[in-house]
Amino acid sequence: MSLSEDDAKRIAPYVSNLDRDVFALAGLPEEVVAVLFAYYSRSREDLRTNLAKLLTEDEIDSAAAVSNFRFASEKAKAFHEKWVVGYGHASVAEHAVVHLAVENVSIVATKAIEDMRLGSYTEKSTRYVAFDEGSFVPLPSLPPALEARYSASCRALFRTYLGLIPRVEEKLREAIPRGEKQSERAYESSIRAKTFDLLRGLLPASTRTNLGITANARSLEILLSKMLASPLPEVTALAEAMHREAQAVAPTLVKYVEKNAYRVALRETVAPMTALALPPPSHFAAEPRSGVDLLDYDGNGLDRVISALAMEASEMVMSSEQIAGAVSEVSLDEKEELFRASLLERGRFDPVPRAFEAARLAFEIIVDYGAWRDLQRHRLVSPFLQRLGCDLGFVVPPELVQMGFAEEVAQALDAVAPVWRAMVDECPWQAQYVVPLAYRIRTSWYLNLREWYHVVELRSSKAGHPSYRAIAQEMHRSLVNVWPWLKGSARVDDNDYPFGRVE
Repeated sequence: MSLSEDDAKRIAPYVSNLDRDVFALAGLPEEVVAVLFAYYSRSREDLRTNLAKLLTEDEIDSAAAVSNFRFASEKAKAFHEKWVVGYGHASVAEHAVVHLAVENVSIVATKAIEDMRLGSYTEKSTRYVAFDEGSFVPLPSLPPALEARYSASCRALFRTYLGLIPRVEEKLREAIPRGEKQSERAYESSIRAKTFDLLRGLLPASTRTNLGITANARSLEILLSKMLASPLPEVTALAEAMHREAQAVAPTLVKYVEKNAYRVALRETVAPMTALALPPPSHFAAEPRSGVDLLDYDGNGLDRVISALAMEASEMVMSSEQIAGAVSEVSLDEKEELFRASLLERGRFDPVPRAFEAARLAFEIIVDYGAWRDLQRHRLVSPFLQRLGCDLGFVVPPELVQMGFAEEVAQALDAVAPVWRAMVDECPWQAQYVVPLAYRIRTSWYLNLREWYHVVELRSSKAGHPSYRAIAQEMHRSLVNVWPWLKGSARVDDNDYPFGRVE
């Protein structure tokens, strides 16, 4: 970022600092904040530069908002000290919204931040933005020799990525002609997006990215305490920076942030106990595959859904137990008819009824880390995630195989594994940084039926990335196999589309 003196003066009223990677926003219309964070997805520029452009173009009435950026008044501070601190009314902090811009951080760190459920995020897209060779976070805490291997490995991945971009674009132009009504600019944008989609697996998890965050002060305070307990130095440093900048806009509501000792103790206690209780890893074989396993589901899932639907429609004299007993006596045909009736008038954007949350299920998912970045956004899922590593192998998109680039990509990905293993011996948590997005990760997902609909319908759509489309499709098939009454009720796209997403 390089701002002129005039630009710096222009944006100063709206940002908590002009020269640090973490800063808060205030005094801007909410729509403008949303636009600025949206730019993270598609723009190479930082937020301050884009804000300066908006102000220069007179798209914001700066005069009306200059006075809005200031610390809370002493009266407000005293109120919050009394009610939030003195009386324990922490829920008051949920009414204060904090916008934070976090720039030049690793993908690993953004995943730690985005673990906060009650928050909104916009992250720099690997689909619309190209990354330079030096676009990775250094790890100065590593021993010098190991840090040199780490840096060399990351640079090699970026060189392969950058070297393949023009060659993949050329192949795509040969395979996908421009549509009759498609402009040249739209066509080239589409080709470039497909190229980045195919090559994103080469990016290491240390890749520098930008993240826009909107959260209420109470949730943010909980997140920061959790981040301070992280074993990753980058994450703890970010927590301190985010706390400092959040205090510029909500000083009393994020005042008591400290490392969560319980989380540290949990990590230090459970991991060694697990190692003693379970057989050593050498007893198990790694599973170099992607896919979905249905781990668990309610045997009486249909009854649970129908009982929940009936609860909302019943008279108050009926108890949950009485309703469940009555539902158990209803014929299967009648229950299925009621289930279908609950979806009959469902509009295109309507979620399924909340009653569907009564049925619970669980999956194990093995997917490339690039796809996991998208799947993590489902806040109503309870995920349990293993560390990112190289033991589960990697995924090379079939389109790159067809184009003849598979061997080159595989060699670049294979070269990372020895560096990762050396890093695991020294610092198992930081070893994640060197692993490219093409490598697989394993997670178990616990969710309800309502969220299952959300996942399989959203992630199977033709606009989705092929990696998570396959996961959504398999989640659909595996559950319908055990709950046949679901058949035909979810809007799932089971088609395959060549060359990734359809524009």
